[in-house]
Amino acid sequence: MTVHTNSQAHRQIDNLFLALRDQAGVPNDFVSRFLSQPAPEQDVAADIANSLAFFTRVYGPPLFDRYYAAEIPFDYGEAFPGLMYLSVWTFQAVGDSGYEEIFWSHEMAHQWWGIGVEPAGYRDAWLAEGFAEFSGLWYMQLILRDNQKFFKHLDHWRREIQARRNDAPPIGIGWRAEQLNARDYTLTTYHKGAWVLQMLRNLMLNVRTMDEDTFIATMRDFYRRYRGRRASTRDFQKVVEQHLGVDMSWFFDEWVQGTAIPTYVLAWNTEPAQNGHYTLRVRIRQEDAPEHFTMPVPLKIGFADTTLHALARLSVTGSVTETTLDLPAEPKRLEFNPFQSVLAQIKDEPWE
Repeated sequence: MTVHTNSQAHRQIDNLFLALRDQAGVPNDFVSRFLSQPAPEQDVAADIANSLAFFTRVYGPPLFDRYYAAEIPFDYGEAFPGLMYLSVWTFQAVGDSGYEEIFWSHEMAHQWWGIGVEPAGYRDAWLAEGFAEFSGLWYMQLILRDNQKFFKHLDHWRREIQARRNDAPPIGIGWRAEQLNARDYTLTTYHKGAWVLQMLRNLMLNVRTMDEDTFIATMRDFYRRYRGRRASTRDFQKVVEQHLGVDMSWFFDEWVQGTAIPTYVLAWNTEPAQNGHYTLRVRIRQEDAPEHFTMPVPLKIGFADTTLHALARLSVTGSVTETTLDLPAEPKRLEFNPFQSVLAQIKDEPWE
């Protein structure tokens, strides 16, 4: 892994600006400042190399054997086969939000998603950008060992998506989203696309063991099948269906081709049952979504002993979903949609 902080490139840009000023008759008072701190490539190279290793483990081997990362004097990043351009600003003092780790590894992830597997068309652009955005977030969660930062970024994206829930187009419209609002392409293709993978990740999660084997196997299989080729959203859906063993049209219709962002309103009560057990009644009202909108949503149940909890999945469909659970102890608190499992707003209301 090679990281270039190319001072020669900076000098060439200086000379270009000076030449343009000469041609325009502007006084040459242009001052060059090298923004990179001493030895910044060491911090960047570590995350680039670590993300390369992580993505190889979870997705499979990339196309190339050697990779280069270069500093550019702009505020964006871009990936090419075997090469990543990284904004000069990320070579400054690294903050503690996790942003830099997401940014660097997002560009590395394009060696799998966008280059290793190329979207079949503009409607499938989220297979590159959404996949890379999720990959960067996943890497940040792992390398920093910080779930709270992971959830904070997801929640920030959720609030931005939710604010445009009545106006933003679906993911499947691709770059044409910019025709309505300049921010909508990033909002849908990048951030909502990342959320789709987060939802699949948690939908495939084994709630008893908390292992992610099914999700990882799905991603590896998709990459293996289409490595060095083009793939569509439908191709990805077929791989997901093969690993889950069920038709997933409803999921892709709702989240890739649709625009609804549901609101779930939770109410619950409990009462003693036989043999020291308790009966838990749960009601979920679904708002801001069509009547047919359905989604399995996890429910985390806490008890007086804070070291114990129970996890269940509730299938939420239509305007009201009600269910009853038999529990071995009295529930003290409920968390609907733990682990940011579904792109939704959560509210509470009293049981009446």
